[in-house]
Amino acid sequence: MLRRQVVLDRLADAVTEVPEHQRATIPGYAGHAVDPRQGRLTLYWHGVVPDRVTDLLTRTPPGITTTVRQAPYTLGQLRAARDRLVAAAVRGEAGAVWSSTGPAADGTGLVVGYAPDPVRRDGARAREEVAVRAAELAGVPVEATPAAALTATATRHSDASPWSAGAELTSPTNAFCTSGFGAWRGKVAVLLTAAHCGTSGTYKTGTGAVIGPVATSDAGLDVTVINISGTPSGRFYDGALNNSSGSRRTFGAGRNNVGDLVCTSGAMSGSHCALKITRTDFSASIDGVWHSDLDNAVRTDDSTVTVAQGDSGGPVFASVTGGDDMQARGIMAAGGGNKVVCGETPGPTTCYDTVAFTPIGPIIDKFTLSIA
Repeated sequence: MLRRQVVLDRLADAVTEVPEHQRATIPGYAGHAVDPRQGRLTLYWHGVVPDRVTDLLTRTPPGITTTVRQAPYTLGQLRAARDRLVAAAVRGEAGAVWSSTGPAADGTGLVVGYAPDPVRRDGARAREEVAVRAAELAGVPVEATPAAALTATATRHSDASPWSAGAELTSPTNAFCTSGFGAWRGKVAVLLTAAHCGTSGTYKTGTGAVIGPVATSDAGLDVTVINISGTPSGRFYDGALNNSSGSRRTFGAGRNNVGDLVCTSGAMSGSHCALKITRTDFSASIDGVWHSDLDNAVRTDDSTVTVAQGDSGGPVFASVTGGDDMQARGIMAAGGGNKVVCGETPGPTTCYDTVAFTPIGPIIDKFTLSIA
């Protein structure tokens, strides 16, 4: 299945040609989804599909099928509509109760999430009211879904140079966070984490060893860049919390597609795989701050979790070969969806079945990084 996902992702990359945060610039493109289990790519397009794309889809590898479906809106139109809803929520307009919004992968409109009123019992009516108000502001059809607001998930206890992703960080304000991928900014070695963990000061390991000072950050991407003493290892901690010696290699950076299966690695809850990407190009309010271009992934196995508070800043990755080499896909920002029972953790926390993460593409572009 993972080998099929690699083939599907390469085909999707060839179709779109640009990183995911730039797909809205493709004329006519509405969205796409991959299905690694069935070996299928479904492409949604508004208007005439370019000959280049049609030619690619007629020359698919063995075992891979493709379908093209017409969509009423382009991704560019839906992102603009999404941004109108975000602006309305930030301004506090009447009825703008949503805490997340983004395009449906099939190009039919937007999906918004809102916190249901525990007092009201008319759930269907409430969904309709939210959807109608959102559609008035967005100018496109909207599906409203009750959903808990995303919560920031701001240990591997004592890492050292060469630094790895998925290790425990102590933020400048003593917050409990996780290290993201190591990278290079020119000739400067850096380590990523979540901006809500801290945007100034010095980061340390869980045992108090100095990692390095903050170099820069971006609140919208929810990413902080730490200058490190030493070098990045190009690896990340893998497996359960008590398996601190287990690690895998990071093999470059990749783009995310709806339907992709990804993994996470957090210092609070450990590693989790078979997480299915359900949304891209999403905007959401995390602890009162709106973030754009988030991706969401949900668990496909009820026996696991996706993320816990304490995993913030940790890596999201996917198989690049169907084997052990893993590709950087993003940095964990928040947990949402439903609260679930946690497994082994080093301390009290809350676990979720959904993870929101910043895709790696815009992070690389913003900070001019080369992933280690």
